[in-house]
Amino acid sequence: MGLERMTGDWHQYKDLFLLADEDEAMLARYIEQTERWLWTVANTTVGAAAVRVVNPYEGELMAIAVAPAYQQQGTGSAFLQALIAAYARRGWWTLTVGTGDTGPAQLRFYLKNGFRPDHIRPFFFSQYAAPIEDQWGPLQNMIVFKRLLKPLPHWVVPTTAAIWQPLAVTQPLAPWPVATGDGTMGWSLAPVKQAQTLTFVGAAFDFALNQWAALLNPQPLAADTDLAALWRYWRRAYPAYVVPANYFQGNK
Repeated sequence: MGLERMTGDWHQYKDLFLLADEDEAMLARYIEQTERWLWTVANTTVGAAAVRVVNPYEGELMAIAVAPAYQQQGTGSAFLQALIAAYARRGWWTLTVGTGDTGPAQLRFYLKNGFRPDHIRPFFFSQYAAPIEDQWGPLQNMIVFKRLLKPLPHWVVPTTAAIWQPLAVTQPLAPWPVATGDGTMGWSLAPVKQAQTLTFVGAAFDFALNQWAALLNPQPLAADTDLAALWRYWRRAYPAYVVPANYFQGNK
């Protein structure tokens, strides 16, 4: 068995991809924007997958399937675990995947492979040209699962408030530098136009421990760090306004 990055025309494996996404028009919407993978057994291609890169730290598994003759034998799990390992080596934090809400086999498959429910995309399958039936009835909502690809540091920090003064900025996007009256530095998720009381939280950035420690010390960031991607990722998940530098010193 082996994982291979697909380099040729994906259409030659269209039948495999259509096992994962039955609507060819929907498949065509995203397949060209993905990284595509093959799974081989005894020199025979039996599986195909497509992964969309969201940013340098996370992605979404858009499709994965193995040929019917190889199902229910652990082939799909081996394929998925190989993909997880490949993206973990790349340094990703998370991999998400969406599946229908009426397919118990698919739900069990992702749970068995370490994914956990994250959120729901309501009425997602209403955009399909024809209704898709599964064991529990027609697909309606998409359940999105998320798998952590590396252990997370655990931080326990207090949440307090202080008056923060905006500082001059040279970049148009978050984070924006701020400081208290005694000179304590911080970074704001939202632009601050005048001195105001802001709540600051340090525990929101567990995944990016090394990156944030470097950012807030300050020290040079790794050359491949996508700062905008870091902030987009956490801005969706946490309503924190300010991350103060002193919370990233000996607070693991």
